[in-house]
Amino acid sequence: TTYICKASPMTTSVLDSCLNFSEEEEVILKYWKEIDAFRTSISLSAGKPEYTFYDGPPFATGLPHYGHILAGTIKDTVTRYAHQTGHKVARRFGWDCHGLPVEYEIDKALGLNSREEVLAMGIGVYNLHCR
Repeated sequence: TTYICKASPMTTSVLDSCLNFSEEEEVILKYWKEIDAFRTSISLSAGKPEYTFYDGPPFATGLPHYGHILAGTIKDTVTRYAHQTGHKVARRFGWDCHGLPVEYEIDKALGLNSREEVLAMGIGVYNLHCR
């Protein structure tokens, strides 16, 4: 694409008159779809050290508000950075953490102190206790 750039009184810089950002975004999105950018990036991280980031339920504390947007942006930035610095990042957002208080009480009642003890008991049996 050839751009003819000249500043005008209605723009703040030569760049503003030079690019149509909406059109450029469409070109980039089309390219990302063509190369299947997300899946490609995931496959390229196979075999790399894993980076685990546990994200809580999206709106565990009520209706969405500004704090959710801010927290989501920070979490997205952290996981993207980890991926870009050579880690495999599993994208499993929205973990259901509502069961944690129940699981905590069951662990106390049954005298369980580790994940290994829960696995030895069996997930099915443990879930029955939690219900």
